[in-house]
Amino acid sequence: MSEVRMNTGYLWLLGTAVAWSFSGVFTKLNSQPGFLISAVSSVVALLFYFIIIRPTIRVSKLVVAAGIAAYLMGITFTYANKLTSVGSAIVLQYSSMAFVALYEAIEQRRVPPVRKVFVIVMALSGMVVFFLDSLSFEHVLGNLLAIISGAFFGLMFFLNAKRGSSPVTSAMISCAISVLPGLLFLPQLPHVAPREWALMAAGGIVCSGLANVCFARGIKRAQPLTANLITMLEVVFAPTWAFIFFHESFGRFALVGTVLIIGSIIVNLVLEQREKSPRALQSGSENACSKRAL
Repeated sequence: MSEVRMNTGYLWLLGTAVAWSFSGVFTKLNSQPGFLISAVSSVVALLFYFIIIRPTIRVSKLVVAAGIAAYLMGITFTYANKLTSVGSAIVLQYSSMAFVALYEAIEQRRVPPVRKVFVIVMALSGMVVFFLDSLSFEHVLGNLLAIISGAFFGLMFFLNAKRGSSPVTSAMISCAISVLPGLLFLPQLPHVAPREWALMAAGGIVCSGLANVCFARGIKRAQPLTANLITMLEVVFAPTWAFIFFHESFGRFALVGTVLIIGSIIVNLVLEQREKSPRALQSGSENACSKRAL
């Protein structure tokens, strides 16, 4: 039964990656300022939660912290994209996997297992190869912000995987914070074209609303690092949509990078299942012994 739940979790996380990957398309087709796009999309997402999802709101220090981490991840990534190349920003943000392993190591007070280190190195290598043509290490501040975004991204996975978390409530908190900077752009609302309103609404429903519902269901059924790895497929889907809608070509090494990224996910899942098998056998033998004792 738990294995079925786990497999379902992987599918929900895959859905998260697909939903997140449309963010670039909706943003690029919109000429409005980033803060206004984020604010309007967040309002739409909040309406989506309240009207369609109607979640049970649970507020705690853990839930608020996860919401703040999600907001800080988004805002630092936005500015990183403005100050460095898109490829560098994405690659450095997905250092989040290393931060997830670090947070777990600090909590458990032990060095990350070799399996996790190997998978992280393999995945990050795939990211570097995928965006090799567009990497830039000249823009120090942008790269630093991308790494900081990665730290908050990893923290978001780490906190939302904990017992007592409420990923949808945290997402709503993040959306509420995102609305505040958008108030500065209220005078610009009459100049927003109907097509741009539609794009912002689509972004709120798909990239925030549906994405966070999928994330909430997936993160409860998978380990934080595994969840981070699966959602990393966003970086494979996003260029695919860019190719379809904007005829942007893939980099020369995109295929090799894709193979490494998908390979790291498969290797992680296989090794994860191997680790669980001895535990399941041990648990089964213990239950059998206890029944015989009775």
